[in-house]
Amino acid sequence: MLVDMATVASVSREARSIWSIPCGASRIALLGTSPVDRVLANFFLGVHIPPCPTRFFTSRSEALDWLNAVA
Repeated sequence: MLVDMATVASVSREARSIWSIPCGASRIALLGTSPVDRVLANFFLGVHIPPCPTRFFTSRSEALDWLNAVA
């Protein structure tokens, strides 16, 4: 799953509450370009345990390469 954080200004309590729930994704790539995107991603990864491998990227192509890599 690719999550483009480009237009995220804040994250609601409801959104935060479902972050750790297992889903159909085998990997989650968080894509952002700003320092705010990185802070939000680091907060989520530091506070919540993602349901699958999750990483932050600033490059869409690197994120897609990681998502498509055979684990």
